[in-house]
Amino acid sequence: MSGITMCVIDDVKAVIDGIAKKIPWAEHGIEIAGTAVNGVDGLQLIREKRPDIVLTDIRMPMQSGIDMVRVLREGDLNGIKVIFFSGYTDFTYAQESVRLGAFDYLVKPFTLKQIVDVVLRAKAQIEEQRLEQLDRLALERKVREGLPYLRQEYFRLLLRHDELPERAHDKWEFLGIDMRINGFVAMTVHIDGLMNERSPLPVSEVELVRFAVHNVIEETVKKQAKGIVFREHSNHYVIVANTDESLDVLALAEACRQNVKQYAKRDISIGVGLPVDGVGEIAMSYEQAKTALSYQFYSGSGCIISYSDIKRQEPIAPQYSADKETELLYCLRSGNREETEKLLDSIAAECLRYPAPPNPDVMTNLFYGLAFSMYRVIAEKADEKQRLWLDERLSAMKKDRYQSTEELIAALKLFGLTGCEWLQNRQKNDVGNLIHQVVNDVRGRLGSELTVQECAGIVHLSPSYFSSLFKKEMGMTFMQFVTAERMERAKVLLLEGLQVQDITFELGYRDRPYFSELFKKHTGLTPTEFRSKYETSPNGDESK
Repeated sequence: MSGITMCVIDDVKAVIDGIAKKIPWAEHGIEIAGTAVNGVDGLQLIREKRPDIVLTDIRMPMQSGIDMVRVLREGDLNGIKVIFFSGYTDFTYAQESVRLGAFDYLVKPFTLKQIVDVVLRAKAQIEEQRLEQLDRLALERKVREGLPYLRQEYFRLLLRHDELPERAHDKWEFLGIDMRINGFVAMTVHIDGLMNERSPLPVSEVELVRFAVHNVIEETVKKQAKGIVFREHSNHYVIVANTDESLDVLALAEACRQNVKQYAKRDISIGVGLPVDGVGEIAMSYEQAKTALSYQFYSGSGCIISYSDIKRQEPIAPQYSADKETELLYCLRSGNREETEKLLDSIAAECLRYPAPPNPDVMTNLFYGLAFSMYRVIAEKADEKQRLWLDERLSAMKKDRYQSTEELIAALKLFGLTGCEWLQNRQKNDVGNLIHQVVNDVRGRLGSELTVQECAGIVHLSPSYFSSLFKKEMGMTFMQFVTAERMERAKVLLLEGLQVQDITFELGYRDRPYFSELFKKHTGLTPTEFRSKYETSPNGDESK
């Protein structure tokens, strides 16, 4: 943006010098373009320099400031900001200056600060007007350059809002839409698998794929019909085409699919709506196309589905056996991963057994309900981090639109089997805690009569179940553990100098020979041999 220029015109040279020279206008971004001492010279100066601001006295020789500005207003210099000043306070001058569009009117005597303030206000207004003009020019340029984009935006609105034909006509003419204003069909196109690659593509490559697919579809449509192609969101595109007797809509969709496969090396799936007549019905055809495309859930990638086929199907409410769900939750609660997986596969197969596929949203909701039932079982035992994972997965299952039944079932199985593993690990930890509770109790009561029944009662388990858990956790039977602990304690007591008979009773045995036999079986030495092996000789050396 260029700087602001200003001319000062007054028949008193001292006034001109005071304004032009005593104020540092350059610091304010203002350049003095010239000065004059009468209206005639001032008019000539203004025509030559075409300043942005004019400071002029009203009463001057040869031609007054008002007469001078009146001449300017009749020409092409109407945009100049004129600031009048005069020593005359006659209201008539002020009225005339306002009528001529003066920016402001100052009465002499005035201060330099007053001059600076009014000029800076004029400058601010000029800069604001310049910005508005630049914005207007930029907008006009963008409109010219952005007509393709504006056309696409207009059709995006038509997908969701009604439009009267009489109102549409002017818009179509302004946007240069080369289509008839009646007879339409909508198709929605999905680029299959683009965001589900095992190795995610860089953003630039994803955009390149989208651009290539868009161009191929656009060229294909252009050859067979009058229409428009635009991206609706992410990996979805919309085709709106005029229909007539010569247009085979399904053949057009197939041509798009084949050409994208050949030239862009991608698979696409297409949902086709029913033909409609008016502009206001395009939204209905589009919704039908979306519904048709949602059945890709069953067909997989690279399919073309017409709403006319979906419309003929009887509505189906998929369901599975309530007994299977009950059994699934029991298996889940017990951490039985193998049976949990079998039941999930069985439930999925039962829901997909119908000859005509149910509405994908109904199927998704059904599986979400099953996931929620599993969530309640898993969440009871989950820690904070696991609970957060469950919440995120369940929320995603509710919100996400799965591309296939395989994706949905995989999400359900991941949810259930992960929870099953957590519960299994939790049970192992719980069992370990129970067994080690008994172990600590046993170590503190080696001299007591320790039985399986008594110790099972400590942790509120049946003797048989306790014995099974104990052996699984410790790698030996309960009585083998008790004996091993007693023998280890016996070693310590022998080395402390206790007599064998005393140790026998200390460890809960009543028969010394039996104790000695157990000790030898455990250590390979009799109690006396063990003591002799490790006792210290009179010279302080250990016996060998």
